[in-house]
Amino acid sequence: MTLLIVYALTLCVLTAACGFMSFGGPKRSGKSYVINGKRYYILATADGYKEKGLASWYGDPFHGRRTASGEIYDKNELSAAHKTLPLRTWVEVKNLKNNKIMYLRINDRGPFIAGRIIDLSQAAAVELGVYRPGTAPVVVTAVPATRAKRLEQSRVKSLSKKLSARASPK
Repeated sequence: MTLLIVYALTLCVLTAACGFMSFGGPKRSGKSYVINGKRYYILATADGYKEKGLASWYGDPFHGRRTASGEIYDKNELSAAHKTLPLRTWVEVKNLKNNKIMYLRINDRGPFIAGRIIDLSQAAAVELGVYRPGTAPVVVTAVPATRAKRLEQSRVKSLSKKLSARASPK
């Protein structure tokens, strides 16, 4: 019996050391923050992240305030807030009620209401059909790095065009 226990423990240690077994959930980055007495741990990477849950949106009370990423929140821009994904992660959000899909960049923290997994900017909520009902069931999937890089380049180009349009005399 003792030999069997030793064999089982040795097997567990070897398979864990070789990466055949996984304990716990996604790896945390070591960074965390506390909201309303609850600690949230930021994921080390968004690779492979996929979650099904409820989306909500936020607008006027936060419009013009700084986001967790340091950007100014604009309810009319496409963005999202997530509790644990690394900031600047690109995600695909699919509304399960109407099958609309949108790619959004995480630039803030939230939502801090039980049962909700992502907070959309007001503009994103309108586009995805979440604005009127206030919430909707969604699937949130992290975008692979190569696709995220293209999305970020497109976002930067769009911002550049907006800035130059504001700077040019009318």
